[in-house]
Amino acid sequence: MRKLKIAAASAVLVATSMFGLAHAADATAPATGPQAAMHHMRGGHGPWGLGDIKKLHDQLKLNPQQEQAWQQAVATSKQNHDAMRQNGQQLRQSMMQAKDQKILDLAGMRAAREKEFDQNRQLRSQTEDAWLNVYNGLDDGQKTLVSSAIKARWAKMKDWHDKAMQHRQQMHKGAPGAPAATPPAAQ
Repeated sequence: MRKLKIAAASAVLVATSMFGLAHAADATAPATGPQAAMHHMRGGHGPWGLGDIKKLHDQLKLNPQQEQAWQQAVATSKQNHDAMRQNGQQLRQSMMQAKDQKILDLAGMRAAREKEFDQNRQLRSQTEDAWLNVYNGLDDGQKTLVSSAIKARWAKMKDWHDKAMQHRQQMHKGAPGAPAATPPAAQ
């Protein structure tokens, strides 16, 4: 009986995690977990945590050859972002259809999720290659500007993470069932 309960719980866990990954593939979802890599292509953002890439474009003062590579990278980003959204929508549709089945095809659901993941990984790689082409065409001064922008974005993300962790720790201190703080040893 225990093995049956464990198997049922495992099946539910797999199915819900697959649905959760499909939902998370939506570009409007927050960037957390494995799907966070996709977030870097959203809107006017470039890869590697650049933030608002349009502002950086204006500061770089690109020559015509660099501008052409930049525009190609922007077009590749947009095209691949749209393809990833479409992949996510297709996966969500298949998950919605699966919920109406009496018996779930967990192997098929897993294969569909992995197919979408592989397709999206290829799209992310293409996008990063396009942006690497831009970066490799920059002079040292421009690369320094890009590097500074990336490092500033990383610092901002670290600050946000530290604040979130601090907030989480404060929330858990007062949570029911949390271990009580041990009083200092009596002397």
